[in-house]
Amino acid sequence: MAEQPAMETESTPGRGPSERRERMSLVRWTVYPVLTGLVLGTVWAAAAPGGLFYGSGSDYQSWAERDLLFAGLGLLAGAVIAVVLSATRRRAGLPNRGLAALAGSVLGTFAAWGTGVGLTRVLGSRGVSPSVPETVFGLQALSSLAVWPGVVALTVLALTTLWWVPPREGPED
Repeated sequence: MAEQPAMETESTPGRGPSERRERMSLVRWTVYPVLTGLVLGTVWAAAAPGGLFYGSGSDYQSWAERDLLFAGLGLLAGAVIAVVLSATRRRAGLPNRGLAALAGSVLGTFAAWGTGVGLTRVLGSRGVSPSVPETVFGLQALSSLAVWPGVVALTVLALTTLWWVPPREGPED
């Protein structure tokens, strides 16, 4: 009896291999940006002023550089996602893949932020003054969290506008 439900799902219309492939594609477009966010958070924690290896967290002039580096990494990640999304050029699922990439980018930017802050809290950051809470490694301009999803959203809008073709409807009788 365990095989009976498997036969029903195979014979159910709309649940073929192409639908499973499309669903897995959407999962990949959501998960890969999150994994990229973990890598970018590590790079941000290592390379940003006041992070693991460079600069001093107590120097308030370096706080803008820290935020700009995070925003630049987000811009780079959004551009890479845009290039990969446009290279696939499968028109049928472009809006769905674009929305999955946007959701993954939102999760990825928070993963990058959390990874960077978490690494510097665990491994220590440079020049942190316990009496000044602003010197702790993190973002002063939280608007830099919107760069990566913003680039992806604008790219998805542009790609959908340029390449998406609505599905054809059957012949009318």
